[in-house]
Amino acid sequence: MTALPDRVHLVGMGGEGMAALAQLLLEAGIEVSGSDLRDSPRLARLATAGATTHLGHHPDHLDGGTGAVVFSSAIPRDNPELAAARARGIPVRPRLQALSDLLRGRPLVAVAGTHGKTTTTTWLSHLVEAVTDQGGHYVGAEIPGRPSAKLGTGPFVMEVDESDGLFTCLSPEIAVITNVDADHLATYGRYGRLWRAFAHFVRRAGRVALGVDDPGARALAAERPDALTFGLDPRAELSVRGIRFCRSRSDFEVLFRGKTIGEVPLLAPGAHNVLNALAALAGGVLLGLPLRELCRALEEVPRPRRRLEVLEENGYLVVDDYAHHPRELAAGLAALRHGWPERRIVAIVQPHRYSRTARHARAFGQVLARADRAVVTEIYPAFESPIPGVSGAQVAEAAKAAKGTAIYKSSLAEAMEAAQGLIAPGDVVACFGAGDVWKLAREMARGLLSGA
Repeated sequence: MTALPDRVHLVGMGGEGMAALAQLLLEAGIEVSGSDLRDSPRLARLATAGATTHLGHHPDHLDGGTGAVVFSSAIPRDNPELAAARARGIPVRPRLQALSDLLRGRPLVAVAGTHGKTTTTTWLSHLVEAVTDQGGHYVGAEIPGRPSAKLGTGPFVMEVDESDGLFTCLSPEIAVITNVDADHLATYGRYGRLWRAFAHFVRRAGRVALGVDDPGARALAAERPDALTFGLDPRAELSVRGIRFCRSRSDFEVLFRGKTIGEVPLLAPGAHNVLNALAALAGGVLLGLPLRELCRALEEVPRPRRRLEVLEENGYLVVDDYAHHPRELAAGLAALRHGWPERRIVAIVQPHRYSRTARHARAFGQVLARADRAVVTEIYPAFESPIPGVSGAQVAEAAKAAKGTAIYKSSLAEAMEAAQGLIAPGDVVACFGAGDVWKLAREMARGLLSGA
């Protein structure tokens, strides 16, 4: 039974995660209002579904009937709607707490990790619903042909964000940990604190699955020696063999404790997606679902938007990807190289956040040098203030220092013009970043399709 009031206001409702929460609240019969700085198709869809939407943030958006105000980690604490709620004694809750309150009494399957959690959550929720005809889910990304959130019944599969540290308050029935890498250190300060947050999280979970190819996740086995392990490492309980890559497909055999379960033709490229598939299977196994049926259901999984999303394949291959960490960029480039080995890769990268770029500029450049040609644009700030001396130019210089070919352009328009001068028919044109570089990817796809 939900622990939320009958009327809830969401600050920043146009964001992907908040819009998904709003959809769940509406499905639960809760009256929803919300605000965002910009209009968007998400807000329009929520208005059609019954939510009251506001542009901009103003205290007047809260009326006397508002029982709780929910905010995301992107919202500053001095936001006028949050300040008004506190002044009026209206409870203020972060998004994850509101989601937990909404789902009180439901068996929770939480997918956490620095990389891969969106795809893993999407696939695990698909497997649960395909095999059991039950289940609900919450994913922080758009999924073509499928809602990003569904209340449903039975087990609820949810993506859990570690960026603000609030995930440590959850006690899920099942926790699936993809990996624990150095990120969000503006929140945690150093990697050890981030790892300890994950350790606290897995201690609170009922059952746990760990991706043992990753050193950080593997080390969590000391906290949970009963964990189910998965990975490309043949010593993992749930593993694979015979991986074959071809274009946007990855074929492999699934092994469980040394026994062959079946062949999976996965419609997603790259070794990182094979790991995501194993993570989803591990979650299904912990739910007690038949592994052979899970493998069959894995053949038709949907893919979230901006995860090596092919936008155009007409002489050129235009790809849009959310990668915003060196390890994610490396995985994306490797997937493209394995899937299309005969093609040149022209990468367009938009670094994300000043703090992340300051910490990882050299590593970004070293990875970017693996592309045949590269263009780096300016940092997408994501609400951060500039840091003196930190810019996208550092990434381009680091790529050149690693014997790569990279140029820096300060705007998306300049980056697009530079990229158009580099590409040739047959090339893979890949845009990477968590900001608004997706606009460039779509413009490139339209331009190349029209021959511009």
